[in-house]
Amino acid sequence: MKRLFFLLVFSCSLMLSYAGITTYTFTSIKWASKVGSEQCDGTTDGWICDKEASEYMTGRTDAEGRLYSQGVSVKTGTSGAGATSVISFTNVRQMTLNFCLNSSKGRGVFYYQVGDAPYDSLIINKPATSGSGVYLRDSVLQLAKPTSGKIRFWVKCTENAININSLSIRAEEGGSTPFNTVTYQLVTSTDQLQDSDQIIIGVHQNGVNYIMGYFDEAVSSNNIHAIRGTYSADRTTVAADENAIYTLRKTTLNNENCYYIQDELRYEEAYLVASGGQTKNRLALWTQLTDPKTYGNYGYWDIQVAPDGEAVIKNLGNSFGKYLQYNAQNSPTLFGCYATQGAQTPVCIYRRTEAIGDKPAIVAPLVNFGTALLDGNKSVGGERTITVNANQLTQDISAKLLHGDIFSVNTGTIDRDGGPLTIRYHANFTGHYIDTLLLTSGEVQTQVPVMLTVVRPLSIAEAVKQPDYTLVYLNEVEVTKKYDMYIFIRDESGSMLIWDGGNGATGKRYGAGLKNGDRLKGVCGRYSNYYGVPELAPTAQWNVQTGGTAEPEVAVAQPDSADVCRYLRVNGTVKDGMLRSGIFAEPVPVVDAFSISGGITEDISSTLNVIVMISHDVLQLWVVSQTIETGLEEINAETELNSLRFNVLGQPVDETYRGVVITPSGRKMIQ
Repeated sequence: MKRLFFLLVFSCSLMLSYAGITTYTFTSIKWASKVGSEQCDGTTDGWICDKEASEYMTGRTDAEGRLYSQGVSVKTGTSGAGATSVISFTNVRQMTLNFCLNSSKGRGVFYYQVGDAPYDSLIINKPATSGSGVYLRDSVLQLAKPTSGKIRFWVKCTENAININSLSIRAEEGGSTPFNTVTYQLVTSTDQLQDSDQIIIGVHQNGVNYIMGYFDEAVSSNNIHAIRGTYSADRTTVAADENAIYTLRKTTLNNENCYYIQDELRYEEAYLVASGGQTKNRLALWTQLTDPKTYGNYGYWDIQVAPDGEAVIKNLGNSFGKYLQYNAQNSPTLFGCYATQGAQTPVCIYRRTEAIGDKPAIVAPLVNFGTALLDGNKSVGGERTITVNANQLTQDISAKLLHGDIFSVNTGTIDRDGGPLTIRYHANFTGHYIDTLLLTSGEVQTQVPVMLTVVRPLSIAEAVKQPDYTLVYLNEVEVTKKYDMYIFIRDESGSMLIWDGGNGATGKRYGAGLKNGDRLKGVCGRYSNYYGVPELAPTAQWNVQTGGTAEPEVAVAQPDSADVCRYLRVNGTVKDGMLRSGIFAEPVPVVDAFSISGGITEDISSTLNVIVMISHDVLQLWVVSQTIETGLEEINAETELNSLRFNVLGQPVDETYRGVVITPSGRKMIQ
């Protein structure tokens, strides 16, 4: 290991607040609050509690990234709970209340007052449809005229609960900060990366709130530990953390553009390397970029970034592990280098973006709808509301789409201080759709990518024809064998393997508890042909229908590479680890990969249920069960071999005895 010299560290802070609008997010029943990531002290800024609420709910995120069930809950027993702002605001024009209810219940009135002006109110009705109430929604509180003073609010709850998440105040002065803070923004194109960028490597999956820390041999010499990161709700920004900042350097290798990644905050000379040799998934920090004797150019990296922010960071050295990914299954979780793209959870890159200051600007997040599933001949649609932030604008913002084929916006005009904007889509065909949202105020313009991928469910035969690392959705499939991380599945068109490495957010296996014959709906994941094995790395939880039994197909010919993952039944004799059968042109290796009870019995005719597999270009039969043919009676070796047994004289014998034995059930078998 090369010696590393500690140099220095520094700290950064991230505060997401903008001129003209101050958004307070409430964090306790006493109406404590924060602006962006900064907690208000309740003395110089924040709110003074007039009456406590019932409870505070931390909130959850669904599969589409929508936040729900978050906020300060005012129930009927605490009706009238509310607070008064610490500071006064000048010329309040408008406020926006962000709140939610129970799944199907909740009603009351939100009262608000600015300064000495008469109070006004917002009537809150119960959810229009059952199940929708838990999702946060915005209601605009429009003042009759600009009013100055402290803001007071209180909540009257007449049914169930009203959950107050945040209050945004649109005013000329008070509480708001210009765009004067450094942020770490999600990189959505390789072209955005610049030489000497300070970067943070994060995880490209909703709900996984980790970032890559610094290399510390005291923690691990083989990888880099994950640390908690603070992501924005839309994951377009991450809070600066002195323990996670690296410097990206542009360079060339063999006349090709590439990068090296340096930790210059802590060390005099230290570079991120993939140094696992030909066997290990190692990620470390060394003092040199090359090693001609072993790892080659282990300090050089190729980086490609997709429009949705997913980054493929591939090492250009000789090591077995080349792709930098997040490993949620390890405890503690970590970042390492792995042989194949998609073996673990993909990463993303956030780059330091300097403060805008007092310059006019429009800031809006990337709009990525992800993947929508087209079922049959039906169309598919959806929407997402984003917040457009503005700085030092004198004109309202126009909003339009460059193409507007499948995407649309709910309004063409946004207030000069920013506001919400809803983008919708409606698609009839599969494909990858990209549009550009143009936000313009006078001479200021911002272009925001809008993306959607529409797919249809595939049969296994269709899925295995896709390029490696393609995200695929499968039609309903049947489980033929579940063993540890191996889940073998089939449909009418073919068979494949689900490699269940676990959920990137929780580390738990998707297929825990699955059994032979279970049917799975909604299977999706990244496809790859792993050295001849068609396999899927799942990316979401599926639905399970239990109670079935999957019977093997009867083998009619010698299996070949096209049969990999098939569940077959074949008759023959195992000798010296090879199965000889009348339908085989030559013997095929058998493997006790599933650790069947009693192991594999040789030198006697039997019926085997097997999974066809391939390893190092050699076709194998992984034995699921074996039934011995004795000439007296067929018995199942998996269920009988461990029973108490006797010889033909009625004397008990152990597993070392060889010959005909009788089980307690009266079955005769050859041991």
